[in-house]
Amino acid sequence: MLKRVAALLWVLALMGGGWVVGTGSLSAAGAPKAYVGLFKDDAVAVIDTAQNKVLSTIAVPKGPHGLVVTPDGRKVYVSSDGASTVSVIDTATDRVVASIDVGANPHGLAISGAGSRVLVSGWGSNRALVIDTATDRVIGEVPIAQPHNGTLSQDGRTAWVASQQQGATALVRLNLATWKEVARVPLDKTPRGLELSPDGRRVFFTLAGVNAIQVLDTATNEIVTQIPVGTSPHYTPFTPDGRWALAVIQGPGELGILDTTSNTLAGTVAVGKAPHWSTSSSDGHTAYVTNEGSNDVSVVDLANRTVTATIAVGNAPRKIAVQPVLGAAATTPASVRAAAAPSGTSRSITLDGVTYADHGTKDVRNRSKLELEADDYYFSPTFLRGKPGQKLTLVVESEASTLHNISLPALGIDKDIPPKGKVQVDVTFPASGVLAFSCKFHGPLGMNGQLLAGDAAPSGARS
Repeated sequence: MLKRVAALLWVLALMGGGWVVGTGSLSAAGAPKAYVGLFKDDAVAVIDTAQNKVLSTIAVPKGPHGLVVTPDGRKVYVSSDGASTVSVIDTATDRVVASIDVGANPHGLAISGAGSRVLVSGWGSNRALVIDTATDRVIGEVPIAQPHNGTLSQDGRTAWVASQQQGATALVRLNLATWKEVARVPLDKTPRGLELSPDGRRVFFTLAGVNAIQVLDTATNEIVTQIPVGTSPHYTPFTPDGRWALAVIQGPGELGILDTTSNTLAGTVAVGKAPHWSTSSSDGHTAYVTNEGSNDVSVVDLANRTVTATIAVGNAPRKIAVQPVLGAAATTPASVRAAAAPSGTSRSITLDGVTYADHGTKDVRNRSKLELEADDYYFSPTFLRGKPGQKLTLVVESEASTLHNISLPALGIDKDIPPKGKVQVDVTFPASGVLAFSCKFHGPLGMNGQLLAGDAAPSGARS
């Protein structure tokens, strides 16, 4: 009896001190925690959303790529594309409690609305896998070439997956009751992020090199419209009520707020450098945006369209998820105001409106072959100086865990560079002046370069 009284007094004391004991081990004053994958730190940062500060970091295998939280807030799943696992974090202790083998280079994760299933895009194993969250075991898979990201229906029985197979890029619809592909939407560009609307009627997705959000009707499996948003949109999740969609626009470093009723851009908010992912609070009042280039998270008031806090979190934050608050009432944002200034600074140079992440100039006039590094997000060397008309073989190698590309339209070159892979291309220097090359996925982030003929200086270049 005394033990029970003591336990009750301990609980009351905790509650009186502003701590909530219950689902998902919320932080001080009952605030949900946000979890951020730090791609270059091989860790997950834990943020107290009441105080907007990092509470701790959790080590995970190399290259945390996908990250989702269960609807009850108790578990976080993290895929590591430098390994072959999905880590399971217990949010009560903020420790990894399980590791699930899913095959090489898992990329994005998605979770069903009911929380019973997690979809794993097995980029390296060419399959989409499903984890049962009750047992933390893989319960099925469907073959699909180079799946990058996906999205799941409320019941977890339908999935849409972005296949990045070169020459056959597509959005693929999967029936996860029969474990079969049931529809395919061919694309002429590489798909990136995608999200199913809460009512299941639309998929919003992005394409590399297209400055608009694509809208697919799930009843017809057809793209019905595009929403122009700005340079290099990456991902567009919905607020819980489906009224708004939050477009991460990487080029200018903005969060775009889309009106999903009219399919228009309602407003933008300047955030940090090279934003990668976004999510919203359960009530739809607040957005959280990871800024990979400035190593921080922007906290955005969606009603006033302003950044209210910037949280330094670690190196290369990518995916983010926030614990849901059960029973939270979703509301819609209001008027549009001026945006806050972007954070972070750039070491890049700009030539005629094109940004170059400058990693040096290499004289190749006496060479026939060169190794060119393609990383996040630059070419090294960036500028190559050759003789007019000189032919040069480039071995373009990526040590990154991101899909990159080298394009030089004037020479008919358009090749994807697999994560931690390499490609070979033959280039010819122009007779005079300069010729530009770029990554068609990440050019707006500075992943550009030039071939310089003779003594030509870097300048505005034709491609």
